[in-house]
Amino acid sequence: ESESGTEECQQEETSNEEGKLDGLLGRPVVASTAALFAQRQQKLVERRDVIAECASLLVENPEENIALLKKLRVLCSEKDGDVAITVRKLAMVSLTAVFKDIAPSYRIRELSEAEMKLKVSKDVRKLRDFEQTLLSNYQKFLKLLDETTEVGLKSESVCPPAKKKQKRTKRSPLQVLDGNQELSASSLEGLSVVALQCLCELAVALSHFNYRSNILAVLVPQMDSSALKGEASQMCCGAVIKVFQNDLVGEVSLEAVQLITRMVKAKSYRTKPAVLRTFLHLRLHNIEEPVGVAGRGGAKAVKKEAATRSHGQHGRMSRRQRKRMKVEAKLDKELKETEAVESREKKSKLQTEILKVIFNTYFRVIKLSRDSPLLQPVLEGLAKFAHLINVDFFSDLMSSLHSLAETGRLSNTECMQCVLTAFEILSGQGSALTIDPRQFYTQLYGAILQLDACSSNEDVLLTVKCLDGMMRKRRQVSLQRVFAFVKRLCTVSLQLFPGACLAVMATIKQFLVAYSQCEQLLDTEGTGEGVYCPSVADPELCHASSSVLWELTLHRYHFNPTVREYATHLLAGAPSQGKNTLPSDLSRRTQGEFLEWCCVEGSMSGAVDGIAPPPPHPALKMAQKKVCTCENKGRPALIWRVTKIRHGEISSLSRKKKRSKH
Repeated sequence: ESESGTEECQQEETSNEEGKLDGLLGRPVVASTAALFAQRQQKLVERRDVIAECASLLVENPEENIALLKKLRVLCSEKDGDVAITVRKLAMVSLTAVFKDIAPSYRIRELSEAEMKLKVSKDVRKLRDFEQTLLSNYQKFLKLLDETTEVGLKSESVCPPAKKKQKRTKRSPLQVLDGNQELSASSLEGLSVVALQCLCELAVALSHFNYRSNILAVLVPQMDSSALKGEASQMCCGAVIKVFQNDLVGEVSLEAVQLITRMVKAKSYRTKPAVLRTFLHLRLHNIEEPVGVAGRGGAKAVKKEAATRSHGQHGRMSRRQRKRMKVEAKLDKELKETEAVESREKKSKLQTEILKVIFNTYFRVIKLSRDSPLLQPVLEGLAKFAHLINVDFFSDLMSSLHSLAETGRLSNTECMQCVLTAFEILSGQGSALTIDPRQFYTQLYGAILQLDACSSNEDVLLTVKCLDGMMRKRRQVSLQRVFAFVKRLCTVSLQLFPGACLAVMATIKQFLVAYSQCEQLLDTEGTGEGVYCPSVADPELCHASSSVLWELTLHRYHFNPTVREYATHLLAGAPSQGKNTLPSDLSRRTQGEFLEWCCVEGSMSGAVDGIAPPPPHPALKMAQKKVCTCENKGRPALIWRVTKIRHGEISSLSRKKKRSKH
């Protein structure tokens, strides 16, 4: 150890002497890697201390230390190549947290030149200086975040063509560092991710503050962006969803919806489905009357009704009472303004405008852009907001949905979503209309047969929701149709995973409880009308009353114990008490809970959520035993080929003799 230590000391002395000699001869002195790393760490610690000190002082006393915002903002454009990337990220994140803490809960009005020249008190002047400095630095910070995001995403998307000279584009000031150095594309991409995250946080936390339109103008185009492998689109869509969920009045939601619809229209309705799925999170609860494309009803109807009501009350009042009522109304208005309470009429007006914009986009996609990728989110939105559509548009909308489903170009999921939308429309105010939904029952009857083990849980849930919507109209559904759907569900249950199978069985149980006549499908000696024809497309004409639910008997031998128990319960007629009743934990579970509890999508074998795998087949045990005995006796080993079906069943066993090498 002493010898190695002396050798290191000699090497350091020789390196120092060489460095001094290089300096004397005028040659550049090259620092070691350790020295450069220590120098960088020292710079980084100094910048971190400055950022932490400025942020803590601003949060502690923002009025006195408001000038420190400029210092933090300058650090967001650090030019030192050693620590530029790390310091910029730290400064942007810290400044975002500071603005979220010190920004007031109201919008700051920009003062005119005449107002700035007026003489005011010291306190008012101090407050004005604080607000204007805060507003100025906030605006410049947002501009910096916008430029960082644009430069980073542009550099990430641009790929230079091969064997061609690329024209040199003008560099952004954010790319240039000290010593005429330039940031790499990967560094700019990392900075753009941080800048986009800061914009998303500011859009959610300061949606009431100034320049929210500028933030939304940056985030909305990125909702359909494929940059950063889709991460940018996911972040922006999540931020817009949070903005919709937190907006109690509707002003911010209206701005965002208008920007999104303009972008979707400019791209000819060829955007990502997640863009329009954000509309499903809008808070639309204060609509007094349903609206249509032209915006009928809503706030205008509320104002008219209130005016007629007040006019009728005033007609029965004396002059002194009317005068007193006007004074009280004026005082109530002033109190609401001081308490920042938004009126119900304002909310209704804003939300009515939101619905007008949304429905214009929805109807345009259904009628003109039927091959658009936005068709499924449009159908989901119509199903959710169907109770807010004006009754005058129901017949036109139902005919459009029917023609859309008959095109044959829809996927199975889109077809079931179309049926669900029609059922939601007819379950609300559309129940008063004389519209025959038989065509949608036929489409649903054919779509159920497409379910199999490869279907997703969403398709099974859509089927369950459609059948629930059908059961709401029990008086309009004939028994032949009910029998056909119960038989079709039993047939499909044979080709589903345990979770989806249990969800379908829970739906069959609902039919057995709601329609007592379905018990004749469990009677093997019963007779119906005609012969059951499963290939007939119309459920009314397939004579399902002549069929028997023999599929439940097969489920009694299922490898899953829960499926066996549920099948035994259904074969007994779904009793509520006595023998063959379900345990309380199973009887209370919904179809969605069955899918989450018992089904892992894509799993073929092994224990699933506490359910043990099936026991090995007896033939397999015998084969393994014979192989072991043959090997022990020195005879040629027997190799058994076992072909397994899903869920552990064995289809065939073949034996081949193989001579031993010995």
